[in-house]
Amino acid sequence: MMALSAALLLACGEHEMTEELTAGMTPADSMKSKTITFTFGEKSSTRATLAELNLTDLWIFDYVGAELKQTIHQASTDAAFGSASLSLDYGEHTFYFIASRGIDPVVDTDAKTITWGSVRDTFLASLTMDVQPSSATSQAVTLSRVVGRLRITATDVVPENAAKLTITPSTWYYGLNYQTGEAVALNSTPIVVNIPSSYVGTQNLVTSCYTVSGSSLWQTNITASLIASDESSLGSVTIPDVPIQRNHITSYSGGIVGAGRSISVNASDDDWVDDGNVNW
Repeated sequence: MMALSAALLLACGEHEMTEELTAGMTPADSMKSKTITFTFGEKSSTRATLAELNLTDLWIFDYVGAELKQTIHQASTDAAFGSASLSLDYGEHTFYFIASRGIDPVVDTDAKTITWGSVRDTFLASLTMDVQPSSATSQAVTLSRVVGRLRITATDVVPENAAKLTITPSTWYYGLNYQTGEAVALNSTPIVVNIPSSYVGTQNLVTSCYTVSGSSLWQTNITASLIASDESSLGSVTIPDVPIQRNHITSYSGGIVGAGRSISVNASDDDWVDDGNVNW
């Protein structure tokens, strides 16, 4: 009788499991997770890929509520750069995606920031999704540019002893809060551009500088200086109230060493908004 009872209990257990499986449960469901592949493109109509934008780093921060569940980093040297597959527990997740070609990045997940030693083109996106068994296995993410670009054209003929051009802003941002999208890491250190000897005797030396920018337009003062090989100043000019805005190019041109004829520069690349050229 005891053996018969055990056999009946086992049969009952098997019957219940069979009914549960036929009701829609699969072995994968018992794991309570799903793998989703994210692909990335920039906000322009062409949806340029990360490689086409010459970006070098991609970060993904996966949050469930206030808890950081996982951090993914890809470099442009990785074979799968621009496509990331994540194993995700069921439930609501918020993702933050950052793609950049900035130099010397430092990630601080406590402060929720990334800062760079030198800012270059950088993009951001966020996405909240409820991961369930029925969720699609792929998700396209559209990134938006979060840096502004300053273009300076020195219209002087480059002197023989010219060694570098320095751009000194009164306000400049080197970091990004990846949750809020706001600029952090304020720094007014001069930005130094070395001048190759091959540029001596040429005219219209062009340099571009990038800064992380919040969503609103803001202003900074800019001092451009031409420095000789012995560190003496060959000339300097200060431009007040320079407007900076994310995804916008602000262009200025004029003489630094002496009064020179200013030449306008009108160009755009990718989906940058070019605000035209101002002569100082």
